[in-house]
Amino acid sequence: MWIGPTGGTFPLVSVTNNAVVSAALGYVEANPAELEAVRDLVILSLLGPRITLRHTLPAHLACRAVVVTPDWHLLQVDDAVRSCWQLPGGHIAEEDSSLLGSTLRQLRCLTGIDPDALRPESTLPLDVDAVPVEPVPSLAEPEHVHYDFRYLLHLPSRDLVAGDAGLRWVPVDDVPGRLGTKLRRCSRDAPALR
Repeated sequence: MWIGPTGGTFPLVSVTNNAVVSAALGYVEANPAELEAVRDLVILSLLGPRITLRHTLPAHLACRAVVVTPDWHLLQVDDAVRSCWQLPGGHIAEEDSSLLGSTLRQLRCLTGIDPDALRPESTLPLDVDAVPVEPVPSLAEPEHVHYDFRYLLHLPSRDLVAGDAGLRWVPVDDVPGRLGTKLRRCSRDAPALR
């Protein structure tokens, strides 16, 4: 329950397994060659407990922001716990009512970027990936899998992000893997679309 501005209480509307299945199937429709990447996620979502909860094992969802600027640089954050650079984002909160909304909330918390400054490319993720996560004893997390839903968000200028040692901008040409391939394709197609 949450308390509204006039004092009334309302039930929390959190992301359901059905919403995850819908997003995953929409993603597969747009990326038919990637059915294998989401098949297990769909099965777990249909048959298991809430896939959006952080403690759901052997896998659960995470949402990540793929923030790019007009000069096609990608924002990354320093993950001090895992000692690596990664896309901003993470676990879905109980109060999140959509996957894209979770991504925007987490981005704001991690970077201070106002969601109103961003233009989402789509309500569907640009990329979905099953990412093995090593155990993190300090967080009492066993080995598990994150199904990362990665949303493409356009930011008009890097100046909208405060200078922070925990943030960096990377040219999309330097982004490896399937995500890098998709971003390079988007950057080539961008002049024709905008």
